[in-house]
Amino acid sequence: MPFAAKLWLKRVLICLVAAALLVLLTREVADVIGFSLGLSVLLLELIGSAILVVGMPFFFWIVGESVYRTYLKPYVRAFRINRIRHTRELREAVERGHNAG
Repeated sequence: MPFAAKLWLKRVLICLVAAALLVLLTREVADVIGFSLGLSVLLLELIGSAILVVGMPFFFWIVGESVYRTYLKPYVRAFRINRIRHTRELREAVERGHNAG
């Protein structure tokens, strides 16, 4: 028998033995697959919870910062500018009062 034929015969026999073992051990294989599937779902739930716990405060931080930049920052800036302007105008008025008297 040529070498290539022996090689193919060996491959076919290995596939047949693997198929027979799979048929005989179907219940055990299904249990193992189900157990590993359950573990992987549990792992995905834990990862999702960790992302939720870490990500939500980060999300609120980003949203709060964008709300501040969009809506609150112009008013804070205007308040500071008006405070500086008011102080300067008050100082000028006091100087005018001293110069008049």
